[in-house]
Amino acid sequence: MATVVITGSTKGIGRGLANEFARLGHNVVISSRSEDDIINVSEQMNSNYEGSVIGQVCDISKKRELEALWQLAKSEFGTVDYWINNAGFASSYNKVHKVPQDLVSSMISTNSLGTVFGSQVAVNGFRSQGQGTLYNMLGGSYDGKFLTPGMGIYSSTKASINILTKYLVEESKNTGVTIASISPGVLITENWLNEQKKLSQDEWEKARPMANIICDHVETVAPWIVSEILKNNESGIRIAWMPFQKILLRFFKAKILRQSRDVLSRYGI
Repeated sequence: MATVVITGSTKGIGRGLANEFARLGHNVVISSRSEDDIINVSEQMNSNYEGSVIGQVCDISKKRELEALWQLAKSEFGTVDYWINNAGFASSYNKVHKVPQDLVSSMISTNSLGTVFGSQVAVNGFRSQGQGTLYNMLGGSYDGKFLTPGMGIYSSTKASINILTKYLVEESKNTGVTIASISPGVLITENWLNEQKKLSQDEWEKARPMANIICDHVETVAPWIVSEILKNNESGIRIAWMPFQKILLRFFKAKILRQSRDVLSRYGI
């Protein structure tokens, strides 16, 4: 069984990935800024799944805490096979010039700085081991092809992660270290729901049809991503739940075939 370290893994897609790895019997190291979340989630997962789950508080903007997370995984399980830089922070619905300074700092320190530090820790550790796979989490118009309104700061951090990953791929050739990325699509998470609450009723009524077309549940997406991770051994791969062709198909079914999706009613919205 593999050992997997996932940052930001007590909620959202991080938790979904951790659940699936543990369900399949793998060793999982979770992290969060909340000790209570670490305790509660690890207890739940160890009660419900085959794999061994441990965790530790980790602020990914502090490299020493990421190094401590690596050491925890190594001391408990002997080796680390996968490291997933998942932890991230998004705050939307503000044009770039209107985003408050504290939110700018939070997104950049968590998404960009945290992923750089996490990548350094993982790559150095993998090189010492002679093997290992790093995955960085993309999202939010990371390639600039489609600009999501109000997501300029967040998307710019994801663009930086995309470029960082390309450098890591090039620098890790012939080292035994595999570098890849994940695009999970638009997922209905606690953070996503909180962002929708910032909309006025009129804004939400306009956004709701689009959300029903492009959004998915974490429990739908996470098992597929994990299966793709476990069978991949090639650097430079992007595991994408919603590639462009799939997005077009969703819109074709909704607009032309009039096939409706309702992924929101369970949340009472």
